[in-house]
Amino acid sequence: MTDITQRAIQAETTLRQRDLAKMKWIAAGLLGAAACLYVIGKLFEGQHPAWGYLVAFAEAAMIGAMADWFAVVALFRHPLGVPIPHTAIIPRKKRAIGNSLADFVVGQFLSTEVIEQRLRRYDAARHFSQWLSLSENRNKVTGYLNQAISYGVKVLDDRRIHDFIAEAARNKLRAIDLSELMVNGLELINRNNSHRKILHGGLHRFADYVESPDNTDKIAEFIKGWSESAWIQSMIEPFIPTIRSAVIKKLRAVAEDDSSALYLEFDEQVRNYVLRLQQDPELRAWVDQQKNAVLNRPEFGNQIESLWSQLRDWVVLDLSRPDSVLAAKLAGLLEELEQHLVTHEEMRSWLNDQIRASLTSAAHANKGVIGDLIREEVFRWDDKYMVNRLELFLGKDLQYIRINGTLVGGLFGLAIYAATRLVGI
Repeated sequence: MTDITQRAIQAETTLRQRDLAKMKWIAAGLLGAAACLYVIGKLFEGQHPAWGYLVAFAEAAMIGAMADWFAVVALFRHPLGVPIPHTAIIPRKKRAIGNSLADFVVGQFLSTEVIEQRLRRYDAARHFSQWLSLSENRNKVTGYLNQAISYGVKVLDDRRIHDFIAEAARNKLRAIDLSELMVNGLELINRNNSHRKILHGGLHRFADYVESPDNTDKIAEFIKGWSESAWIQSMIEPFIPTIRSAVIKKLRAVAEDDSSALYLEFDEQVRNYVLRLQQDPELRAWVDQQKNAVLNRPEFGNQIESLWSQLRDWVVLDLSRPDSVLAAKLAGLLEELEQHLVTHEEMRSWLNDQIRASLTSAAHANKGVIGDLIREEVFRWDDKYMVNRLELFLGKDLQYIRINGTLVGGLFGLAIYAATRLVGI
C-alpha cells in the first residue's frame, strides 16, 4: 500500500471518528436537555397544569433516549460492562456475520445470472472505444506499454536468464527431428520444382561470374592451369576469350533448358537424398550428430546472448527517443483498434462476448475463493477491532436512533399524557 493511500485512509478514518464523536455528543446533549426539562418541570409542576405536559414530555424523552442508547450499545458491547444476555451481539455473532456476508456477496453480486444481466446492459467495447478516442488516453496506454516493455527487457538482462534461454533453445532444437524436417522441406521443394529455380539461378550466377571483367585474369589463369607446360599454355592463351564465351553461352543455355540432362540428374539427386533421409539410419544419425555438435558449441549460447543484447539495446534506445519507432507503432495500433471498434459492429459484439464470457467464467470459478476470503478475513478480526471498525462506519447513523428516540419518545409521552388528561383518568 502506498503512502498516499495510507494517508487517504487515515484522513477518512479521522473524519469518521470526528463525525461519530460529534453525533454522540448531540445525542447525549439531548438526553441531558430532557433531564434538565424534567427537573424544571417537577419543580414548578404544582404551580400550573402546563408544567405537567413538560414533565411528561421530558420523562418519556429520557426513557426513549436511554432505551435506544441501550439498544445501540448492545450491538457492539455490554452496556456499562454488565454481561446482560443478548448484548454485545456483533462480537458474539462474528462467525455468523462472516458467513452471512460471504453468502450475500457471492449470491447477490457474483452469481452467473447477475453478472450476465449486468454485462448485457453494459456495452464495454463501445465505452472502451470512446475512451480510446481521446488522444490523452491513447498516450497514457502507449506510455504504460513503453514502460512495461522497457522494464521487461531490462529485467531479463541477467546472466541466469541468458543461460536459461540458451538452454531452453538447445532443448527445443534437440527435440526436433531435423532429418524429418529436411525431408518435409525437400519434398515440398520437389513438388513445387523450387529446386530447379535454385539450379537455374546458380547457373546464371556462375555465368555472370565468368563473364565479369573483374574476373578475366582469374578465368585466364584457371584455363591455362589445365596444363603445366608453358608451351601448351602459350598455345591456349589466344583461345581463352573464345573458350570463356563458349562456357558462358553453354551455362546460360543449360540454365534455360529445363529438359536437359543436368536438370533431370538434379531431380534424381534430390529424390535420392530424400529417400536416404527417410530410410538410411546412418545418414539420419549423422544429421542428428551435426545438429547436436552445433548446439553444444559455446558459440551457440554466445550467439543467443548477442542477439538478445542487440535486441535489448535497440528497444531501450528506441523507447528513449521522442520519435520512437515502437511507440509510434503502438500508438498507431491503438488508434487503428479504436477506429475498428467504432466502425465494426461485429468486432464490438465479439469483444463484448469475450468480456462477458471471461468475467462470467472467472466469477463462477472464483466465487468460492472470494467467499472463503471474506469468511477468513472476518474470522481473523479481533473482536475489539471488528467492533471499532463497524462502529466507525455505522455509529454515526446509529446515533440518529438515539436522537429520534429522544424526540419521538418525548412526543409519545406528551400525547399519552394529553390523552390521559382529556379523558380525565
